[in-house]
Amino acid sequence: MLPSLKKIAAEVGMDVEQVRAILNENTRIRVAKPIADRVFNTARRLGYDLKKLKIGKRMAQRKEVLEEIIKSVEGHPQWGRPEILKYMRSSCEMVERVHKKAFTEEFGTDR
Repeated sequence: MLPSLKKIAAEVGMDVEQVRAILNENTRIRVAKPIADRVFNTARRLGYDLKKLKIGKRMAQRKEVLEEIIKSVEGHPQWGRPEILKYMRSSCEMVERVHKKAFTEEFGTDR
């Protein structure tokens, strides 16, 4: 039987919502790294399915991206297919530029 957030929270002496936020890496809350590490280590030790959690976070990120695209397209009702594709391509290019700049070691572009 997989552990519940309630069991993890009890084990680390925290509120269930705090544990949920830490495991979801919610940026709205700030916790010290040792506390976050304790929560993740306890979750691993108890057999919490972190892979499932990772998939859930990825899906939430995709939803945010799609909502942003929808918002931009709705804000420009005059756009046709070419303009929408242009917007999406330029957004992808921007993400790639930022990614390469933020992860210079991985891309071999030290500056």
